[in-house]
Amino acid sequence: MKIGASAFEGRALRRLLTGAAGAALIAMPGVAQAQSEEPETDEETIVVTGVTAPTTTSTGLALTFMETPQSVTVIDQKRIQDYALTGMKDLLDQVVGINVEDLETDRTSYNARGFDVTNFQIDGIGLPLIGNLTYGETDSFVFDRIDIVRGANGLTTGIGNPSATVNQIRKRPLADVHVNIAGYLGSWNRKRIEADVSTPIGDNWGVRAYMAHDQSNSYLEKYSYNRDVIGLVVSGKVTPELTFTAGYNRQHHDPRAASWIGLWLYYTDGTPINFRRSENSSPAWAKWPTSEDQVYGELAYAVGDWTIKGILTYRNYQDAPRILNPSGYPVRATGFYLGDTSEFETNNNRIMADLYASGTFDAFGQEHKLTAGVSYAHSDQKQYQGRAVDTGYGLGAVLLPNFNGPNRFNPALPTYNPKMLAQDQIDELIRGYVASQINFTDDLHLVAGASWAKVKSMGTSYGQVIATDESQFNPYGGLLFDITDNLTAYASYTTIFMPQTENDVNRQPLKPIKGTNMEAGLKANLFNKRFYATATVFRTEQKGLARFVGQVFDPVFGNFFYYEAVNKTKAEGFEFEVAGRVTPNWEVSGGFTTMRLRDQDDVDARKFIPRQTFKFATTYNVPELNKLSFGAQVRWQSDIDTSLTDQPAYAIVDLQAGIDIVENVRATVVVRNLTDKLYFTSLVYGDYGIGQYAAPRSFQASVSYRF
Repeated sequence: MKIGASAFEGRALRRLLTGAAGAALIAMPGVAQAQSEEPETDEETIVVTGVTAPTTTSTGLALTFMETPQSVTVIDQKRIQDYALTGMKDLLDQVVGINVEDLETDRTSYNARGFDVTNFQIDGIGLPLIGNLTYGETDSFVFDRIDIVRGANGLTTGIGNPSATVNQIRKRPLADVHVNIAGYLGSWNRKRIEADVSTPIGDNWGVRAYMAHDQSNSYLEKYSYNRDVIGLVVSGKVTPELTFTAGYNRQHHDPRAASWIGLWLYYTDGTPINFRRSENSSPAWAKWPTSEDQVYGELAYAVGDWTIKGILTYRNYQDAPRILNPSGYPVRATGFYLGDTSEFETNNNRIMADLYASGTFDAFGQEHKLTAGVSYAHSDQKQYQGRAVDTGYGLGAVLLPNFNGPNRFNPALPTYNPKMLAQDQIDELIRGYVASQINFTDDLHLVAGASWAKVKSMGTSYGQVIATDESQFNPYGGLLFDITDNLTAYASYTTIFMPQTENDVNRQPLKPIKGTNMEAGLKANLFNKRFYATATVFRTEQKGLARFVGQVFDPVFGNFFYYEAVNKTKAEGFEFEVAGRVTPNWEVSGGFTTMRLRDQDDVDARKFIPRQTFKFATTYNVPELNKLSFGAQVRWQSDIDTSLTDQPAYAIVDLQAGIDIVENVRATVVVRNLTDKLYFTSLVYGDYGIGQYAAPRSFQASVSYRF
């Protein structure tokens, strides 16, 4: 069985489909160079999750929240530190409208507004996930903040699902000396250390270095991990007009007893299996080590109000998993249970280049903004597979111990055949794009753009010939009207173009997804611009979205999964979000999403996605008591009813508190899942009666030193 082959996983082309001038073209007014981890705020600054963000993102139009005709969320350093959001899964789980699908211990997917999140960026440059999945865990310590724009990414790409764009903003050298050292202890013997140092070099240069080590056991039996992060960034002015930035970062994640699909929840006769919360379907010898290295360089040349920037990024991803997939329901009477196991080795090399210009111009008595650019991406992936030697149950199959016995998920380590090349694939993307903000009057604004993209793929993947050559032009338009100084109405429209590599039963690739995305809403600045609120209605229609149909046995690679193109998939809904400070010391953020998701027959589609979600966080600060802060966050979702597995509605509550022990030394405590709620991490595989329980109540304490 291929690692990425399931009904719910994106595949090769999606690695390259997002690009260039960051979809999170957002910024907050009132801050000139707010690059420190805890910048000062004032009443003229929009505040999101309690802290300001830089005036511009690293690329693209410098649009404020009020100027962006889409829904925007920022998770900043204060929120990350208050709630110890050290991993991207925990971080994105706090974002309004984003659903985190923990498929297994070491693979995760995300969705928003009914569709998979395929647009992932770093500093506004598209570096999306391989196969639309997170392998292992991405450590958030690499990033200064995360910007999320929900809806189609028509502003800068016009390519990808109309779900959300996640823009991860890297740490960079700061203007002053900065030191942050922290240590964590937590449930299941978790230990973590962090160090982050930034210092100027002379008047025009700076360097920043950081590292983190994280290790822990788990509530799941046998599972544990070690994770290491290192990074170095140098930035400075070559001339007064020319700025150079270069950096390197590496993340290595090494889990043991990593699961592959989770637990089968029923016997062959349909009787439910009452698993313990700690049950892990993987043997102790299963593993899934992953490593990722990134090297990047930027040159930015300023000419008056204009900037020309070139960015070159190289990324290498490697993994070497040895994993076992329980391949069917156990037999209740006999305890008979088969698994499918393979060893894999993946090497993915990716180069991305982006060149663009952005700035302002005057016309008709108004100032306007414009950005235009081109980008190129090249990805080369090779994956090798070695299936277990046939011992009488088929190639790759192993007989697990008696399921009714005490050692049901611990078969002996099998012998594997030599690894053979299973995937050898090259993907290329060439793009051109333009985006502008046209101010007709002081109150009426147009944000418009267009993107042309050509995607080409070639090679083989698990017995399938890959031959894709598609291109499309996609326009985008958004209109905003300032009703008052504090209230703006907006509407936006874009077309959708998404090449896909899922195959039909004849092993022919499906045609690209096409469709439209519309949203409209109101945005408000309240309390002297300390508080932000938005209400949005959205409607998306896609034609040709792949839907899993079935599988056929492949004697070499295991099962071949095939799909059909759904004539129409329509999502429509409403979203409400607030963020900021009600008072100078009281911070709140959160929102509510409700939607309908229907297919061509007007019946519920993708039923594993909750139709209503609510997320809310609040923190109260008492500066006079050693900067005491305390708060809570709640995440609620409606019930899920798949064909085999149900999930009642549930709410998860987390608590946090922090205080300065002495100057520059702070202690923080976080309690997660306060009520010890029992629930599934995901029901993506719910139609097959597969799931895995989420973590019980846990705690984490940290002490940090900063100056």
